[in-house]
Amino acid sequence: MGSSRGFWVSPMMEAEQKLWVAVLETALNDALAGDNPSRMETARRWFREGGQNFKLVCDLANFDASFVRKKILTVIDQESNASAKGRKRTERSLEVSLSA
Repeated sequence: MGSSRGFWVSPMMEAEQKLWVAVLETALNDALAGDNPSRMETARRWFREGGQNFKLVCDLANFDASFVRKKILTVIDQESNASAKGRKRTERSLEVSLSA
């Protein structure tokens, strides 16, 4: 999967903020990866529920949790629909997901 590091992580970011961006990227990769159904469902549920932990991670990454959640759920729905129709999953990065 392509990295979105160059887009979302700037040299001006603190190391801690970069860490939380990486947490979001990992969760997105897990939500879209079909090789581990349990991990995929757990990540999708984390985005769908948008609970306290999700909001905290977004805050620490300096992202708006509502915006991130809305965009990523759209991508997850698109991927689910494509899978249901037998199409191959397309690789996504956090950059593509949040800018789409």
